[in-house]
Amino acid sequence: MNFQAVSIPSVIERYNQTLINVSSDPEKCIQIYDASAGYLIGDLALTQGYAPYRNLNSSPSELDYQLLAKAGLLVASGAKSGELVLTTGFPYTTYELYKQQAVDFFTPKDVFIEFNSDTYSTNIHKRIQLTIRHFEVMPEILGCIMAIRKGLKQQGNFFVVSLGYGTCETGLSMDTGLITRTCMSVTGLRYAVNNLHAELSKSYNLGMKNEHMVNQSFQSGKIVLDRKRKDLVEIRRNHLANYYDEVISPTLKKAFIDADFEKADTLYLVGGGARYPDLVDCFKAEFDGIAEIVVPDAAENMASWGYYLRSAQWCGPGLSGQAVGLDIGNAYTVITKAKLKAEETSYRTEKQPFILKV
Repeated sequence: MNFQAVSIPSVIERYNQTLINVSSDPEKCIQIYDASAGYLIGDLALTQGYAPYRNLNSSPSELDYQLLAKAGLLVASGAKSGELVLTTGFPYTTYELYKQQAVDFFTPKDVFIEFNSDTYSTNIHKRIQLTIRHFEVMPEILGCIMAIRKGLKQQGNFFVVSLGYGTCETGLSMDTGLITRTCMSVTGLRYAVNNLHAELSKSYNLGMKNEHMVNQSFQSGKIVLDRKRKDLVEIRRNHLANYYDEVISPTLKKAFIDADFEKADTLYLVGGGARYPDLVDCFKAEFDGIAEIVVPDAAENMASWGYYLRSAQWCGPGLSGQAVGLDIGNAYTVITKAKLKAEETSYRTEKQPFILKV
């Protein structure tokens, strides 16, 4: 592959203290400064912070979105000044509302990022300047479709369901284009996570664990409460089944009518939710005999991959290294970029793993 994906948790926390000897891994030690205030981003917020947060489906005018965007650009650039070609997106329901705000934030001015370049030993602050040579914003579902058509080389008609943390998106992609009637946005996996949070709160003191922290436990399938390890696999299975029955299945019945299944017989599951086998099994049970359920490799990165492929279309000969796809999700921010040689970037080439134990 000539591209790579890097994933960081979409959480921030204000933190102005000096950080020394915390991590030498660049993607796990992001501290960015805005108006003289320091903010921990991603893994560093989860490990060093007290209550890391993100506003769900926040707009580009809000601080948390802007900090996550800068963190993504920092990773994409290898912490070096230069030019980028950037594509990002929003759920179908907020696309029209937020797209101009995104344009206003990313263009035409240069983006300046001040950051802690070494949280391991020196705590040195650096500043880089990034010029967004071309910027585009598209609906998230179109990014996923582009990854399937251009990346996976899928021909013909197919359904797509993007299982995100904040929203679940649906769509039917035809060779002639997207059928907008089938595009719906409903609440995402946070529905199941918040129900788990509510159930645990009845029997345990969750302290300062907010929904983002509970989501980490939801993914791993275990949690420590009252100094005891509690297995969440069976509870998670039940909440995922309830989420499917109460939210997803009714939405699919509205989005996809019988006539649509005469045109397509393949349904792609993408997004972080596609990594839960229990949730995938719910789709297989409902669509048995009518549609094949396909979960592509790295399903959680499909939107970012599609954005990257769109950016690459705008790059001229020899400039593919400038292409970036940025998916600022509610659970994870995924940055997809051209794969560079080890000596060309200070950032690792592997993506962060999606933790899932069953």
